[in-house]
Amino acid sequence: TDGSRESAAVTFDDGYADNYTEAYPIIKKYEIPVTFFLTVSQIGRDWDFPDGPYPGLSWEDIRTMNNDPLISFESHGFHHLDLTRLSEEDSSIEIKSSRIILEENIGKTVRFFSYPHGSFNERIIEQVKEAGYQSAFSVISSSGDNYSRRRILISCRDNMFRFQLKLSPLYWPLRRIL
Repeated sequence: TDGSRESAAVTFDDGYADNYTEAYPIIKKYEIPVTFFLTVSQIGRDWDFPDGPYPGLSWEDIRTMNNDPLISFESHGFHHLDLTRLSEEDSSIEIKSSRIILEENIGKTVRFFSYPHGSFNERIIEQVKEAGYQSAFSVISSSGDNYSRRRILISCRDNMFRFQLKLSPLYWPLRRIL
């Protein structure tokens, strides 16, 4: 963009199978560029939720979407753990291994990282930089630099009013009371 208009990026975290079966047909129909931040350990496996298992994306689905120029795949860690609660060694492994495995499987450079649970601190930022990522994102907070870019979480719990509010400049000042 030329900087004269506001813009938004469409991203999906985790890597659920419905990203392929439900979202991907809409992405293609409306030609929407989308980034999927994938949790590598869950690819081809079910997510374990309190209300039952929820299927993850398969490598086959990822490879199909990977051929589409509208789609990019980036890292959301290996096990979807709060990296700030792990040892320095374990958090480094989570950050590095997810990138290596994704790149081996999609044949493209993985440039961006989305912090699982939105959690990060200075140690995690340094590890993300050391792992070679160009930028990182969080749904919790931002200090405005390339390694704490802010994203807004949109979920199935958001009605149209909340969705519109989240897209307005009022959202960040009001988010704690919503």
